[in-house]
Amino acid sequence: MDENEISIINSKDFPKVSEVLQNFVNNNENKFAFPHLSENNMRISLWAALFEHLQEKSAESIHTDCLTTLRVLSRDKTEVENLICERWMITLIEKAGLYNFIDPSEDITENEMPSKEIAVEALKCLCNIAFNSEVARALCAHTSMAQGLVARLRSYKEIPYKEDIIIFDMKLLFILTALRQDIRAKIKNELHGMDYLISCLGELVSESLKVGEEASGGSQQVILNDQQVAIACEILKTQFNMMYHSGPEEPVTAEEEAMCLKLMPVLTSLLMAETHTWEKLMELHSNIANLLTSVPSEFYEYLSPKCNDGEQVKHLYDGRNMEAIHGLLQLMQHRLTITTSTSVQYENLSPILTVLNKSARSVRAQRKYLRQTVLPPLRDVSRPPEKGSTLRNQLCRLLTTPVTSVRDLVAEFLFILCKEKVGRMVKYTGFGNAAGHLAQKGLMCGGRGPVQYSSSSEDSDTEEYLEAQPHIDPVVGCTRPPRVNPFENMTEEQKEYEAMKLVNLFDKMLSDGVVKPATIGPDGKPKPMEHVLEMRENPPNRPQS
Repeated sequence: MDENEISIINSKDFPKVSEVLQNFVNNNENKFAFPHLSENNMRISLWAALFEHLQEKSAESIHTDCLTTLRVLSRDKTEVENLICERWMITLIEKAGLYNFIDPSEDITENEMPSKEIAVEALKCLCNIAFNSEVARALCAHTSMAQGLVARLRSYKEIPYKEDIIIFDMKLLFILTALRQDIRAKIKNELHGMDYLISCLGELVSESLKVGEEASGGSQQVILNDQQVAIACEILKTQFNMMYHSGPEEPVTAEEEAMCLKLMPVLTSLLMAETHTWEKLMELHSNIANLLTSVPSEFYEYLSPKCNDGEQVKHLYDGRNMEAIHGLLQLMQHRLTITTSTSVQYENLSPILTVLNKSARSVRAQRKYLRQTVLPPLRDVSRPPEKGSTLRNQLCRLLTTPVTSVRDLVAEFLFILCKEKVGRMVKYTGFGNAAGHLAQKGLMCGGRGPVQYSSSSEDSDTEEYLEAQPHIDPVVGCTRPPRVNPFENMTEEQKEYEAMKLVNLFDKMLSDGVVKPATIGPDGKPKPMEHVLEMRENPPNRPQS
C-alpha cells in the first residue's frame, strides 16, 4: 500500500475505499509484517483513517472492510504500542458487541447486536492487538471488556451466531488471563468467571450428547465436531490460567471445592467424548491434562464414576467406569510416540505424567487399573525392560533420560504402581534403571516407601516368568544367555596378570576422579567413602526384595 492508496482511504468515496481495502487484504492475507508502512508515517495515517471510518455511521458500508484490514495490520507489532489508544479500543469493543451484555436489565435482541461479520472481525482485531501490546492489555483492564466477556458467557443462547463468536471470545479471554494478573484475578474472584466457563463446557457437552443420540440410535455418547473441540480447548486453556495461579500448596477453600465438584464431571465427560479425528481427540485430552495438573488430587475419584447396574462401558474395573483414565493413557502413549527428542520431553510428557501420578497415588481403583495396563504380569523376560514398544518398555527407557524432571516423574509413577516396593520395581525395570530413583528415596538396601497400600496381592506371576526367574539378571531385568568363562584355559600367572591390570585401571580412575567409591549409609542413600578399606569394615547389604 502506498501514499496514494492511503489518500483514497482517507476520502469519503466509499466504493473506492472498499476496493483498495479488499485488494490490500487479498494481497497480504498471509503476511505478518509491513515494514514499508513505517515510511512517512504511513502506518499512523492508515490506522487513523480506518478508525475514523469505524466511528462514523455514514461509513457502515465499509466497516467490515476496515476491520478486516485492521485484523491483517494488527499482526505486525511495529509501533503498535504508540498507535493504540483508549478511544480506538472502545470502538473495537463496541463493534464486537461486548458492551451490549454489561447491563443485565436490558434484553438482548438480534437488532442490537452487530452483524456476524462485524463482531467476528472486531474480536480478531482485539485478539491480535491484546496479544501484541501491553498498552492495549492495560486499556482492556481499564475498560469494561472483562465484564462484557463474562456477561456474554451467560447469554450465548440469545445470540443467533454464537458458535462464530464464542471461539474468539475464549481466545481473547485466554490472552488476557495469561498476560494480565489483574484481569485474571478480577474474572476469577469478582466476576465468578470459572463458574460461567464450567457452565459453557457443560452446555457444549449437552449439545454434543444430543447429536450422539441421533447419530447412534439413542446411545449416550458425546460426539464433538471440530469447531466444538476448538471451543472446548480455548475454554480449558482459560480455566488453566485461572487455576494455575491459585497455588497448588494452598488449602482448598469452600468456593474452590464447589468449583471442582462442578468441573470434574464435565472433564470426565470430555475425556470419554469422541471426535472426528485422532489429532483433535489428542488436542482435547492434552488441554484437559494441563488443567488437571492444577486440580487437587482429592477430586480425582470423579474421573472414574461408579457404574450403574446394567450399564455397558468399554473399560470397566472394580465396578467403575475407567473410560476417562483410558483416555489419559491414550494421551501418554501418543506423547511417548511423538517425543523423539530430549529437547521436547519436558513440554510433552510432564503434564500427563503429573496427572497419572496424582491419579495412581490418590485413588486405589485407578492405580490398580493403571497397573494392569502399564505393568501387566511378565511373560517374556528374554529382553531388557527398555527394549520394545509397550508402555512399560517406553517408560523404562525414560528412566535414564538426561531430562531429570521427566526421569523423576516416570520413576515415581512406576514406583507407585509397584506399591513403592523395591523388589517389585526392580522386577519390572531392572536394578540398573531403578537405581537412581531408589538412591534418591534412600531405598538402595531394599524395603518400601512410607505410604501404606492394601495388603491384597496384585502380582500373580505367570508360569513363563516363574520358569525363567532363576536365570534373570536383576541388574538388567532379563535373562542372559550362558557366557563363556574368560578364565578358562588360563594359567595362574595369566589370571594374576589380568587381575593386576584391572586393579591398575581402577586405581587410575580413582586418581583421575572418574569414579568415586560409595557405600550405603544409615539413611539408605549412597555415601562417599574416604578409603576403599571401608568396604571391608562396612560391607554393603544385598538389596531386599
